Amino acid sequence: MGQRFRLKAGFALSGFSPAVQVILKALKKYGMLLADNGSAWYISGVPDERWNNDHLHELHQIPGSAFEAVDTSSLMVSPHSGAIRPAGN
Repeated sequence: MGQRFRLKAGFALSGFSPAVQVILKALKKYGMLLADNGSAWYISGVPDERWNNDHLHELHQIPGSAFEAVDTSSLMVSPHSGAIRPAGN
């Protein structure tokens, strides 16, 4: 719960609609936080009328194996704190 995963850099985006490609590019750069509720590797978000739900269903095609865990331990101030180091420090 709370582990950061990033879409692997080599994951092909060409078969997805342009709107979904925007999401996939963000998943490659920023990743996502994994929660242990709901379906396995199910990507969810807040409903928004600006998104086409038919396009968003394309995200169901992405298997868990397309993601890699991101080691964020270097960002911790201490193991007993929720604080993180500011960028560049």
